[in-house]
Amino acid sequence: MDHEEALARMNEVQRIMERTTLYTLLPGASAIIGGILVLIGCGVSYAMIHSVDFRAVLSLDMDKQWLFCVLWFVIGVVAVAQECVLALLASKRQGMSPAARPARFAAWSLSPSVFVAVVITIEFMIRAHGYIEYVVPVWMMCYGTGVYTAGLFSVKLPRLLGLAFICMGAVGMTVFNQYGLVLAALSFGLLHIAFGCIVLARTRKGASA
Repeated sequence: MDHEEALARMNEVQRIMERTTLYTLLPGASAIIGGILVLIGCGVSYAMIHSVDFRAVLSLDMDKQWLFCVLWFVIGVVAVAQECVLALLASKRQGMSPAARPARFAAWSLSPSVFVAVVITIEFMIRAHGYIEYVVPVWMMCYGTGVYTAGLFSVKLPRLLGLAFICMGAVGMTVFNQYGLVLAALSFGLLHIAFGCIVLARTRKGASA
């Protein structure tokens, strides 16, 4: 075996180990927590606008519209923060640096999609009011694209989650855009909880094997 072949095999072993380790760092508990936060947000939102259609936000006075935006901004920040904290703790338990290559790839993959979603949301809220009912499907497809891309550097499960978000977002955009809160509850809420439960179950199964 020459030097180049040995180096190639070592790199392949490293990639396999990174994928295996990253599987144990998938956000199982944080996905469940995030899903619960979204369901709470959907409940509070319905109490505010008395509708499952995001267009009903426009019927609120300006102060309540901003309160509605702050509600979802806080949910997003808390969800991301708790996911980062739990991922950091999990990486420490595995002896893996949070700045390791898989973590960097995941961050690079998700960041553009999150940025696009934020810009489009601001545009919908400030100037393009007539399209605000599409904001949740846009969130779903942007998030799904980021998760799927990040999953290319991980195991299969995140890619499946990303595809589910993309497909649900596409259907929501074309058929069910008037049911924004329902779409948010089903995707960011229940789908995240189901994903988290599957990850936790598989992680525990692998740990006990």
